[in-house]
Amino acid sequence: MQTEVEVAQSRKLEGGVPNAVRVELEAKLNAGSLELPLLPGVAMEITSAAGKEDIDARTIADLLKRDASLSAHVLRIVNSPVYSPRAQIVSLQQAVARVGAIKIREIALVIACKTGVFKAKGFEKEIDDVFRHCIGTALFAQEIARNTRNNVEDAFLCGLLHDVGRAVLLQALVTLLRDAKANADREAMLGLVSELHEPAGSALAKAWGLPDTVVTALAKHHAAKPELECIPVRIVALADRFAHLALEAGPGLSSEAVSGHPSLASLEIYPDVLEKIVKRATVVKETLGALS
Repeated sequence: MQTEVEVAQSRKLEGGVPNAVRVELEAKLNAGSLELPLLPGVAMEITSAAGKEDIDARTIADLLKRDASLSAHVLRIVNSPVYSPRAQIVSLQQAVARVGAIKIREIALVIACKTGVFKAKGFEKEIDDVFRHCIGTALFAQEIARNTRNNVEDAFLCGLLHDVGRAVLLQALVTLLRDAKANADREAMLGLVSELHEPAGSALAKAWGLPDTVVTALAKHHAAKPELECIPVRIVALADRFAHLALEAGPGLSSEAVSGHPSLASLEIYPDVLEKIVKRATVVKETLGALS
């Protein structure tokens, strides 16, 4: 007769991700053959064009015009109180001139990620939660970079996409389980996704042609010692902590709650600067609302 512990372990195994599915998922990930979602064409072109030094507002506006849904989202966001337009912005060229090509790239990526690039049947809420957290992390990463005189645009991109591997793996895992006619409980699936999401996110960043700094940050943002990694990794690791505290139920964000984080010293964030960033949490939440 089985003990209670043995019964519990048996149930855990029954509900877990089948070993064959796990092996196949890891093999695809290691071989670089995991099916990766593509950015919509216009969002991809804007991502590429915005990084060029000689890009102008008209070029970005012309790209936006080819995607009516993206254009509408951009105009809505740029007209929101977050960007404080003195008068209503009615044209895409005005929008680009108002916030800049880099900011339009950020908005386009946020919109693309939240409007259908990632789909995993039955896990819609989890994917929405991933991107809400990612946007919050991006906004805090931006604040950290600005206050430490680091690259603000890179910090935003790294934060925005740092957990994108979770959505990639959920899509892949749902498909593999369906094809294998197998089942797994949600917690087991989410646990496996959490375990493997860094390399999956890094692979996606490479596939999307994003800068090496983004690829590295996605691959290492949960490093045991982020203070020994490159600056984007340190920033994202800290911003991730800020976002969890500020946006989730719990004690909330405070200087005391993050005072022991290893990235603080390596980024030379002293108590006065830390308090300044913490006080930006209200603005981060307002901007998150506009981008969502």
